[in-house]
Parts: sequence; structure tokens; C-alpha cells
Amino acid sequence: MASNGDTASNKMSIEQKLEEAKRFKNEGNELYKAKDFRGAAGKYQRAKLFLKGIDTDLHGTPAFLQQLSVHPGQKNSIPKELEDQCIELNITVHNNLCAVMLQQENANPERIKHFAEVVLEIDDKNEKAWFRKGQACKLLKDFDTASECFSKVTELTEGKNKEAEKYVQECKIHLEEKKKKEKKMYQEMFKPRPEH
Repeated sequence: MASNGDTASNKMSIEQKLEEAKRFKNEGNELYKAKDFRGAAGKYQRAKLFLKGIDTDLHGTPAFLQQLSVHPGQKNSIPKELEDQCIELNITVHNNLCAVMLQQENANPERIKHFAEVVLEIDDKNEKAWFRKGQACKLLKDFDTASECFSKVTELTEGKNKEAEKYVQECKIHLEEKKKKEKKMYQEMFKPRPEH
């Protein structure tokens, strides 16, 4: 069993890691403002590593999942206030990674979608994450999912996000074109053939 001194030093190291993660996030924000998207992505990745370190300190239970524990009565390994900071920072860092990756020419839509989904697991009402997941799905030409994501944004913003509304319409056009192509393809496949 750990002594009080050990517990205090463990909490201190988690707090230090959280401060480092915040520092890298802030440096990433400055680089993003300067349009150094590659540099910003690197800083956000570093912040993510420090947050991952906190998760490891908590014996593999991610800080942002502690509140959603399957054992609601279980005592958390870190104070609730510190846990809330970890959750907020995880959301911000993952959302920022999505934003910065979408600005890069060689964007990896699968990774962007994954980072957005990490946010949505924590906060399913996060409009930025829904929007960025929609953008990633659009890049992947998954217009069904993209349309669902952008529709969710318009629902969450009560129709105030005009860009999301525009994307919903774009997705509908793509889906209608896809249906027409499929219908034409099936008609060709089942067209009666002349007998030889």
C-alpha cells in the first residue's frame, strides 16, 4: 500500500504532465495562428503523449474515461477537478489535431475521423468534432456518414451553422448522383439480351 508521500508525488507528476500537455497545446495554438500547420500538429501530438502518460499513471484507465467508469462507486485515482481538466484538454487537443490535419495538403481523413470519434466518445454533443468528422467522411467519399454528421451539427447549433447546412445539401447531391449511377448500372445488368 502506498504511503501518503507516494500518493502526493504521484498526483504531482500527473499535474506536471497536465501542465506540459497544456504548454504544448498552447504552443500548437500559436503555430496554428501563424499557419504553421505541420508544426502545430507536432505540438498537439506532444500534448497527446503527455495525456497518454497520465492515462498510464492511472494504470491504463484513461483519465477521460474515469468518470464514465463501469463502477460508478469506484474512487477515482485523481481528484475530480484534475480529472475534469484532463477531459477538457483531451477534447481540445483531439479537436485541434483534426483542425490542423484538415489544413494540410496530405490530410489523412481516416486519422482525422478517428480523432473526432475520440472526442465524441467523451462528449457526443461536441459540434466541432461532429463537423470535423463530417469533413473527414466527405474526403473519404462516405457521403451518408458525412451527411449524418453535418445534420447533427445543424441540430446542435439549431440551424446557426450555415456551413454545415451547405455541406448537408452537397452530400445529398452526391448521394442522389450515386443512386442514379447505381440504378443505371442495375438497369444495364438486367437489360434483356438478344438471343444468339
